[in-house]
Amino acid sequence: MKRAFKFDENKRDGLPDGPTNGARAEQAECGVLAASEARGEGGQELCEDAIRDLLADLGHLCDREGWSFPAIINTAKKDWRAER
Repeated sequence: MKRAFKFDENKRDGLPDGPTNGARAEQAECGVLAASEARGEGGQELCEDAIRDLLADLGHLCDREGWSFPAIINTAKKDWRAER
């Protein structure tokens, strides 16, 4: 039976004075909300749609810059797993 993951907002990865997972989540929330505001969706609350929109927009940015969005996503997923 698979155990449900429990988020630990105080967990740190790397240096003892590095950011906690709670701080990382807060920074990500600010980024999602800022992207929503930039798209003219001001006042939108944090939701899955806003995260999907930002991820899609990041894919377009990668296309413009000639970067591999799937490779970046795969590396980010590895980082995320290591930090959990």
